[in-house]
Amino acid sequence: MPELPEVETVKNILEPLVKGKKIAEIDVYFPRLVLTPLSEFKSKLIGATITGLSRYGKFLFIHFDNSFVIISHLRMEGKYRFTKEYNPIRASSACFKFNDDTYLFYDDTRKFGIMYLTDEEHYLQEKMIAKLGPEANKIQDSDLPLLYKKFNKKKPMKALLLDQEILCGIGNIYADEILYATKINPLTLGNELSHSQIDEIAKNAKIILSRAIELGGSTIHSFHPSEGVDGKFQAVLMCYGKEGEICPNCGTTFHKIYVGGRGTTFCPNCQINKHYEKAIGITGPIGSGKSQVLNHLKDKGYLTISCDEEIHELYKDPIHKNKISRILKTDFDIDDERKRKIARLIMIEKPDKKKEVEKYIYPVLEEKLIKYITDNELVAIEVPLLFKAHFEFLFKKIFVLSLNKEKQVQNLENRGDSLEISLKLNSDYHYDKSNKKVILIENNRSLNDLFEQIDKNLN
Repeated sequence: MPELPEVETVKNILEPLVKGKKIAEIDVYFPRLVLTPLSEFKSKLIGATITGLSRYGKFLFIHFDNSFVIISHLRMEGKYRFTKEYNPIRASSACFKFNDDTYLFYDDTRKFGIMYLTDEEHYLQEKMIAKLGPEANKIQDSDLPLLYKKFNKKKPMKALLLDQEILCGIGNIYADEILYATKINPLTLGNELSHSQIDEIAKNAKIILSRAIELGGSTIHSFHPSEGVDGKFQAVLMCYGKEGEICPNCGTTFHKIYVGGRGTTFCPNCQINKHYEKAIGITGPIGSGKSQVLNHLKDKGYLTISCDEEIHELYKDPIHKNKISRILKTDFDIDDERKRKIARLIMIEKPDKKKEVEKYIYPVLEEKLIKYITDNELVAIEVPLLFKAHFEFLFKKIFVLSLNKEKQVQNLENRGDSLEISLKLNSDYHYDKSNKKVILIENNRSLNDLFEQIDKNLN
């Protein structure tokens, strides 16, 4: 659906083409387009001259010299087409013939667009216009107190941004872009926002929509502002429509969900859902004592989850097993020691294959972890590659275990692990030192010392 920048672009393209044009004839091929009685619509406009175009939100206004105004909404795929010859197409819903033998067609494949005839005195007071909130690209400081009240609802922010009675002109594309720029999760409820966050939404709405207007809007799917004219903002979209791509801010894969039936793209790590952010995360190099900490938290009443065990179970699923086999180009079976070792060696020797496996399995694992977290209050999860998988958004605290090389080798030998393979697999381990959730735990001494550090930081 064309949003505020696209409708502004239509206005800017169309106005110089039709301003000063006098209507000689009107053909309406799809009567439901016009909400005014057709006879009245035609009688009041034939002979009238277009004096200019204006816009409010997603509505386009065509002004005439006899003080009448057409209120036009393009809805899903409506577009105006100015021609020098009479050439209706299958999508054409109406045609305005001018007295100089030029034509303005209104084409609409989906037939959702509307036109309504009113006058200069009343067009801004018509119900469909009067109920609209301030334009999202022109928010003033004086608008903010009312926005604080209107956003103070138990509804997801994505839905509230699409509510034209709160702010008008924002549709699906720009709602995703504004929330991403503001680092607000689309499922965050309006009444959970601070005034400063709403101020940020207002600021980013103005910046993003103004930039989109400069670039002629976004040409997405089948919408084009005019025949042979494409907007350019889609080339600089940061978030919308990028499901499965990598967030440029943090490297997390963009997710897609549906909010109120509308497809919604977001970065779960930049746009954290506070309702998920409640588990304890445990991570660290191979042999650093993660399982011992997990067992300690289990004794303290936590539901404990080992991601290694969870992935092991996922790999048993025939669907996932077949997918991994295709990625690695070998017959993969997690319960077959020989096949498991072959797969492990492939991932060591071909890091790109390892990345492909991780890219596939991490989202599946993430779904399982989110269910554990939403269904339980006290949850501790051991995630060896927590930062590589970008699961930071699930945790309120992240215990990163560290130890010296001597202690690590000793622990691996006690476990009977292959030192060479374990250390090679672990060579790319890293953690985000700047993350405020991170608590570094040194495990170079006794178990009691390790557990004391954990207990101290739990509090």
